[in-house]
Amino acid sequence: MAQLSQRVSSLAPSIIREMSYRRKPTSVDLSIGEPKLTPADDILDSAWQTLRAGPQGYTHNAGLAELREIIARHYHFEGRASLENVIVTVGSEEAVCLAMMSTLNPGDEVLYPSPGYPAYSGLAKLIGATAVPYPILRETGLVPRAQEIAACLTDKTRVLILNGPSNPFGMIDSRAELEKIAQLVDERNLVVISDEIYREIYFDNEPPPSIVSLTERSIFVSGLSKCCAMTGLRLGYLIAGSDFVKQTILAHQLLVTCAPRLAQLAALEVFRQTEYLRQQVPYYEETRQVIRELESQLPADTPLILGGGAFYATIDISSRTKDPLGFAIELLEKKDVVVVPGVAFGEHGDWFWRMSYAAGPDTVREGLCRVAEFLSA
Repeated sequence: MAQLSQRVSSLAPSIIREMSYRRKPTSVDLSIGEPKLTPADDILDSAWQTLRAGPQGYTHNAGLAELREIIARHYHFEGRASLENVIVTVGSEEAVCLAMMSTLNPGDEVLYPSPGYPAYSGLAKLIGATAVPYPILRETGLVPRAQEIAACLTDKTRVLILNGPSNPFGMIDSRAELEKIAQLVDERNLVVISDEIYREIYFDNEPPPSIVSLTERSIFVSGLSKCCAMTGLRLGYLIAGSDFVKQTILAHQLLVTCAPRLAQLAALEVFRQTEYLRQQVPYYEETRQVIRELESQLPADTPLILGGGAFYATIDISSRTKDPLGFAIELLEKKDVVVVPGVAFGEHGDWFWRMSYAAGPDTVREGLCRVAEFLSA
């Protein structure tokens, strides 16, 4: 049997997936951040018809030229508004991986949010870099702050990862704090990877601010998995300086050759009619209203936290347990509800459960009622 490399053998299973795998056919599943909705029929029909008409082979390694151009024009970051600034990727996670591979050498340090999306630290291990968490604190609103980031910097720090709206909290960063972080990035000659996969899912009038508009030392990452329910089509993209993109395409080519043509054609339809990007938000607004209506059923010592974006709610269970994983398993056993314990998101996550409300209003209503019953017992 082949011997595993140290990089692969050091990887830990995803607690998010482990909790999801525990569900039974009867379970109310609030674990995975995957929309219950499906892509709009018009998107799929148009993409399929175009594919049938041909061609059906590889695209350019970086993606269809028209798609890259329309993505660049849509976001219109200064100095990055042409197809030379875009790589179309197999989901946003590949885009994060490419960005890290192209900016980090073995032994370099990358700062990532904790609690935060667990793949950041795993990807750093895979490429031989050192992942260093910076704290996301309750007392400062569960958003990254320049002060906490600066305290984690060393002479080996090369990359900073931001994620907003955030997973697991759905919080939106303030422009004022992003300006401070951008100044820190420029002063320390860092590169910031801004993972904005939930960018289109927000509930105020104004879209979330992006640090990419504040510093040239930035790489933008996003995709259509969440906002358009295209998780299975695996379509993401990276936007950066043209010189960076030109070289990074070579790594992308070695990893995947190109993103699937069908997914690219679907994405092209989305960006031709950009109302698709926010078409599913009312569904999540309806579900948020259900959460607000049921929030009062939770005990006072287990408050619910609901951010201004993404589709996650969290419950502070620190008054009940120091073992959120064991407590989540108990919830599943007694009430048949699957949630994700905060420890799945890093060492600073020992105080909460995350619930995905991408499952929709009826599922969330049933699940949250059972959670309230469990916590009140």
